[in-house]
Amino acid sequence: MLKLILTTAIFASAILSISSFTPTSPLCRKDSVRRTYNYVSPSFMGFGMGDDDGPKPLTRDNEPEEMFASKMDKMSDAEKMPVALAGLAFVSLPFIAGLIALYLSK
Repeated sequence: MLKLILTTAIFASAILSISSFTPTSPLCRKDSVRRTYNYVSPSFMGFGMGDDDGPKPLTRDNEPEEMFASKMDKMSDAEKMPVALAGLAFVSLPFIAGLIALYLSK
């Protein structure tokens, strides 16, 4: 009897938790809440700056060549090869170890 009650309680809680994540239809959403508040658009003014002295947008023409270069970008291909091989080994060695363990378990 206790197992039946416990099973029923677990089943009911599973159904309640699953149904709590179902998406709502657009008809259930309350769009009226958005209409009741007066939203203020954000201000994009720069305080303390003149009209003509604003920051210039970053383009390819006015950026330095090494601006966004990382240490790996400055390396030659020969210097990058050990890093690439280490990454390949890091990804493939767990699979190889799993295959060895699977083979030895038979």
